[in-house]
Amino acid sequence: MKIIDVRNKNKKEVRELLLPAVRTIKNGNLVVFPTETVYGLGADCFNPSAVNKIFLVKNRPYNNPLIVHISKISEIEKVAIDIPQFVHRIIKTFWPGPLSMVLKKHPKIPYIVTSGLDTVCVRLPEDYIARTFISLCNTPIAAPSANIFTRVSATDIEHIKKDFSYCKEIEYVIYSGRTKYGIESTIIDCTVYPVKVLRYGALEVEKIKRLLKENIEEPKRFFYNLKLKKSPGLFKKHYSPIKPSFLVKNLIKFCSSLSKNVLQKITFVCSDTTKNKLIKKFGTKLPIIHYGDKPKEIAKNLYLCLTLAEDMNTEKIFIEPPKKLTGLGKTIMDRIVKATGNKWLK
Repeated sequence: MKIIDVRNKNKKEVRELLLPAVRTIKNGNLVVFPTETVYGLGADCFNPSAVNKIFLVKNRPYNNPLIVHISKISEIEKVAIDIPQFVHRIIKTFWPGPLSMVLKKHPKIPYIVTSGLDTVCVRLPEDYIARTFISLCNTPIAAPSANIFTRVSATDIEHIKKDFSYCKEIEYVIYSGRTKYGIESTIIDCTVYPVKVLRYGALEVEKIKRLLKENIEEPKRFFYNLKLKKSPGLFKKHYSPIKPSFLVKNLIKFCSSLSKNVLQKITFVCSDTTKNKLIKKFGTKLPIIHYGDKPKEIAKNLYLCLTLAEDMNTEKIFIEPPKKLTGLGKTIMDRIVKATGNKWLK
């Protein structure tokens, strides 16, 4: 697995550096590439054998569809058909960006990409490197996040190495630094009415509502496990650290009932505010990893913090949920619920 470092390079240099990875895609092999959300593990979406390698490398179940990434709006016609008129309004406003849409599948898209469904999940990334890479490949790229299935998604190079350092099927990693949003794209189903949210993500659902000027259907609860999975991210457990992890609504109150010996066997993932309260009450010896206070910084730091937490010399991880369940708060809560398998300590 070779690293192609495109940081601090001009456009001409980027294109030249990407060429070996482009040849790898055309030869039917896999490449890890950056997006603004998380790193993706990509293959030519029209090559079933190449796409199958994604499932094998990730240990991903075949009933979990992949997202197809395109490099410009006009390419949507290669992967989807019968696109509703309102979708073009969404595209004009939010693409390129962290929004994926489920649409009716083009007949040329192999069923391995869509898990046998007649729908396909499509996205136009905001990230310049991603779009340049896809454009040079001259084919849409099928790509889930670059991590072992159910594990924490990769937002930086060390996360990729952790899961795939010995993986021969991945020839190149295109590295552009830490990702902008640090959390996956929002996914909406545009084949139903009203439009349905399948996965909360980096784009706030409220913004889509304001554009459409109508309600869209959201999950009734954060813990859901749909039988028919039209998109990634719908399994009960996902984005999970290796260690047993738990949601704790009030860390200060809960920890007050635990002994010092027990506390030192737990890594706490929490806001900066809660970190300061824990230190004030219990001292500086507690293993604490803080993700920030504002929703944007929490979303960006969440996977990084979970990855750091599972590397700590402790037995369990206690995670503090967000205070507000609006905007990115919904996304953060969704990821933490899945990271813990909805296991709460009260």
